[in-house]
Amino acid sequence: MGEPEGRPDHDGDGQEKPDADLANGNPWTGEGAAGRPDAVPADLSLQSYASDLYKQVFEVYRRNLWPLLLVAGLPVVPLVLLAQISVVLPAREGAYLNGVLQSTAETLGTPSLVALGAVLVLAVLVGPIPLGGSVLLGGGALLGRRITVRGAWRGALRRYFTTLTWALMLFGLVGVALAVSLWLVLLGWPLLLIGLVVLPPLLYLLTPLSVMLPAALLEGHGPFRGLAAAWRIGRERRWPHFLFVAASYAVTVLFNTVLERSLLRWTELPENGLLTVAITATSATLAAPLALLLLCAPVLLLRAPVVYSGTNSAGLRSTDDLDLDRVDRQLSAIAPGAAAPASDVPQERAEAPRGRDQRWITVSVLVVALFAPPLVGPVTVAANPFGLAEMTASPSETVAGYGSLVSVGVTDGAALIGRAHHNGVEFTSCDPDCTVELQHDTWDAGNGSSVEGGLPLRTQWEEYEHGAGSAGERRAPHPESGLYLYACDQASECGDDTDPVFLRPFDSRMVALASAVAPMAGGGVVVASYVRNDDRLAPDEVVGGDTGGLRVHVCEDTGCADPRVLDVPPELVEDGFDLDRAQLDVSGTPEGGFAVAAMDLSFGSLSLVTCADTGCAEPEVTELVGDRFRLRNESTQGLKAGARVEYRSDGAPVVAYREALSGQAHLVDCHDAVCSEFTDTAVTGPGWARPVPGLAVDSRDRPHLLTTGMEKNRLVLISCVDRECTETVSRGLVGFEDEPVATALAFDSHDRPHMAWGVHTAETVFGGSLAELLYLGCTQPYCGSEPVTP
Repeated sequence: MGEPEGRPDHDGDGQEKPDADLANGNPWTGEGAAGRPDAVPADLSLQSYASDLYKQVFEVYRRNLWPLLLVAGLPVVPLVLLAQISVVLPAREGAYLNGVLQSTAETLGTPSLVALGAVLVLAVLVGPIPLGGSVLLGGGALLGRRITVRGAWRGALRRYFTTLTWALMLFGLVGVALAVSLWLVLLGWPLLLIGLVVLPPLLYLLTPLSVMLPAALLEGHGPFRGLAAAWRIGRERRWPHFLFVAASYAVTVLFNTVLERSLLRWTELPENGLLTVAITATSATLAAPLALLLLCAPVLLLRAPVVYSGTNSAGLRSTDDLDLDRVDRQLSAIAPGAAAPASDVPQERAEAPRGRDQRWITVSVLVVALFAPPLVGPVTVAANPFGLAEMTASPSETVAGYGSLVSVGVTDGAALIGRAHHNGVEFTSCDPDCTVELQHDTWDAGNGSSVEGGLPLRTQWEEYEHGAGSAGERRAPHPESGLYLYACDQASECGDDTDPVFLRPFDSRMVALASAVAPMAGGGVVVASYVRNDDRLAPDEVVGGDTGGLRVHVCEDTGCADPRVLDVPPELVEDGFDLDRAQLDVSGTPEGGFAVAAMDLSFGSLSLVTCADTGCAEPEVTELVGDRFRLRNESTQGLKAGARVEYRSDGAPVVAYREALSGQAHLVDCHDAVCSEFTDTAVTGPGWARPVPGLAVDSRDRPHLLTTGMEKNRLVLISCVDRECTETVSRGLVGFEDEPVATALAFDSHDRPHMAWGVHTAETVFGGSLAELLYLGCTQPYCGSEPVTP
């Protein structure tokens, strides 16, 4: 721990380039050895030029890679294994999308913090051993002295607290720089100016601090005298020291962060995937010795600047160089009898076959111990130890968000997604990759779509203007304005080229449009629509006939030549201001009847209009939810209230709705075909951002809801344990950060869920919302977990 023993202070003139006969570039070897002031061991040598030292670094790396890996890697095997707990813990919650874990677990939850704390404690206790041992073995190799692996560990234990203090000082310096940078950011300084202020002093102090560890360990100093020695050795040689330190950190960053980012950007490898981790962990392990020889530490620090003794115009005194006499005593103390250089060690006799086999077994075990631990966590995560949902995922194109009415239909395992919004209708096929089959744009709101059973259906309100006359005359009622039905064999053929059915003529100016369509048993179609007259028109301008309101059309086939028109009480839906939401939904019964879920967005009430069979002449109307607002809702901002309706095999409907006031998701279990009696159950807590939940019924007549868990910001599949839905179980799927805008759910014949959901991504130039839709398809029934009573 004391200062180096007395050495003459040679103040001679500037040194010239050493003669060619100076062995190893050391001015105290060769014929001039008799004139050196101290009896420096002949096997320890310094390099005079940086170029020679760089060559020596790579030569030593090539010859000493295996012992360096052992010194640095074996002590941290328990640390790496313990760190794998933090890799596996996120797999407790979430789902696997295309084989990659998408965790929704808390990053800073209690288990994660406990695991992180244990890793940090073990790193503090164990870290100085591989770090110090690597410095001693690598530094000795650069000087020409062979040190065994055990000898390196023994020397590291002798200077344990020196290495620990050095690590704390390094982290403290970086922490101070980050704190100053953050303070300047809060003050509003530009990043370029912050870099110019913080980086120069940081780099100036980081260089001698980096060199401190090899200087302290090789000369046998404590941490503070080691820092003084590093400052002494770097006197008038700051620039080459900085280049070596920068090269070491560059190697570390290159084979860790840069390599990983390059793989993620230029290949299809998933982040944190098994192959990605294998490549990055292996490259980082192999690059650590090279960084060590450039900085004398496996990850951060290197030995090479200490042995550099290059000349300059001002000249260097011998006392500015590494004290080789002290180095010899330190290395000899940890590796007695190892003073002879590698070239002087007698060759061992040829090994017997049995000894050779044992050696290969030992080497194989050590290779596994060095390179396998980083893969334990990814391999465990890939095995899905917690039974999370495994899904295929495919994004679709970004479309209008608010007002999106999304539906999913499944045929032969392939999904067809229909989206109706105030800018048009889209059909997208997913098997599992998604392809947009049709993108039909329109300026008229109130569109509807259905993809049930793979049959594309869509409805569209169209308002025509006259071609001549004044502005008022052109906007006068047009006989061709109204609701049109498009029934198509293929989704791609459901555009303007398909001849539509003019279903509901409306001769007045149209406003507050809404429509929904669904297939019926026997090939029929049911359409529900709502429209009201524009209140700005004078009464005498309203043409007789359809005066607006909610109306149901029932067709025997898709041609809809002679539809039955069923009127609904006019007070069922008041004049709404935001009716391009999921205000209407319709579903057909196995017996040929239908059900229409109609939500009044003016007061938040929900009614169910039902016909039990094809012979129904007057539909039954059941109020499921009364008025939720005391005053009429006149807001034009995103009210997401709405409902969905599906049928069980016995003809009893089930309804899922998003409550208008609180945002809760509810499930209504109807006890008969006309829902004369029902049970209403809230299945989630409040959430203003929750969209209308998706609804589907499995092969056992159990309802399932796809909605958002706003407490943890994740997509949730809520399943009823029995047919009557007396109990529910929920399963968290994927997380989200942006505002959700749509969810849809369907089951295939094997009870595998197929889902579509969208999140708000951006605003249009007109102030509207854009949403990106994601298709999710589970590979197992019920996403791998059949709903049972917990």
